[in-house]
Amino acid sequence: MAITGKQLNGRLVTVYTEAFRRMVIEEYLGGGVSKMSLLRKYDIKIKSGIQRWMKLYGYTDKAFFPCTFRVKYAHALVRKMNTQKASKQQLEEKVRELEGQLQQEKLRSEAYQRIIEKAEKELQVPIRKKPASR
Repeated sequence: MAITGKQLNGRLVTVYTEAFRRMVIEEYLGGGVSKMSLLRKYDIKIKSGIQRWMKLYGYTDKAFFPCTFRVKYAHALVRKMNTQKASKQQLEEKVRELEGQLQQEKLRSEAYQRIIEKAEKELQVPIRKKPASR
């Protein structure tokens, strides 16, 4: 698959066929194998060879991030989404609680108003401050 022995500027250079290159790319994109392990397995001397070949033949690297990073990132995303859901539920619960408290305070305020009105009628003494007074 690889043709060796081509002379370039007085040096022996390894030349890889298109079929070999595509096979390596397909193996990489198949998953479970890193670029470095493929470089070692097939004794490919060019460190960025697979990436260059992918660009040359129009392949897109679906594994842009290292596998461990993708897994950690995915877990972080799930945790963030769960936190957002939890916080949304907490906020809705807090809103219900505050609405209940507001309702209680409205009732208390109405009760105080009625008590004051009744006291003013029975005692015939103005309890509330008049708006024009200082």
